[in-house]
Amino acid sequence: MFLGCLGCLDGFDNVTTNLSRGIIFGFTVMIVILTFGVVSGAHINPVVSIAAYIYGDLSGTMVLVYFIAQFTGALCGYGLLMAVAPQDYFNQALVDGYGSCVTAPHNSLTSAGALAIEFIVTGILIWACCGVWDPRNADQQNSVPIKFALLVAAISVAAGPATGASMNPARTLSPCIWNNSYHKIWIYFVGPPLAGVIMPIVYKYVFRRESNNIIEHIPAPPQEQVCVCILHNKESHVDKV
Repeated sequence: MFLGCLGCLDGFDNVTTNLSRGIIFGFTVMIVILTFGVVSGAHINPVVSIAAYIYGDLSGTMVLVYFIAQFTGALCGYGLLMAVAPQDYFNQALVDGYGSCVTAPHNSLTSAGALAIEFIVTGILIWACCGVWDPRNADQQNSVPIKFALLVAAISVAAGPATGASMNPARTLSPCIWNNSYHKIWIYFVGPPLAGVIMPIVYKYVFRRESNNIIEHIPAPPQEQVCVCILHNKESHVDKV
């Protein structure tokens, strides 16, 4: 949260762009996977944890533990950013829009349209996670960090101007709390979790197959639930109404 939102902050004689923010968040995700993928699966997104539970790869108890860690980590990360960066940058972002790194739908979008976009892009992310967790891909894990970096960057650049491409309630909630800015926050607590429930069910019962390819004397590498999502928005591309 700290690194991603730092890259979205207009300041220090730097003006960010949709492309730069997408790339920054994509490679932030890669760093997280490289660092914590082997430890916890790099679940920094509650929606991914919900999907992993439905998919059968995570227990209910661990889902609750992950929820606590995800929301606490997001709050601390953004709080750290506010502690070290000049407050004037955050104040200006509230003047220009809804706040630095706050996800909010573009004014041209209806609530239903924004909800649909968040559902669809989150669904894309979750299906990518399910593909990684598929037993047939157990021996195809080495390039997962860079694959998810590019996936997150692509989704971020595509959907960022429309909704902020959050896909992650924890990522959305933290800047809202610190900036006291809650414009249509409900969209990000309905669309992404709904995708996190529906998409793994579809993948599990339609696409998933057990792997029959067993290589003698070579144990398959452990399958990690390496999928995450924090996503990007600037100081919001919309004006207050």
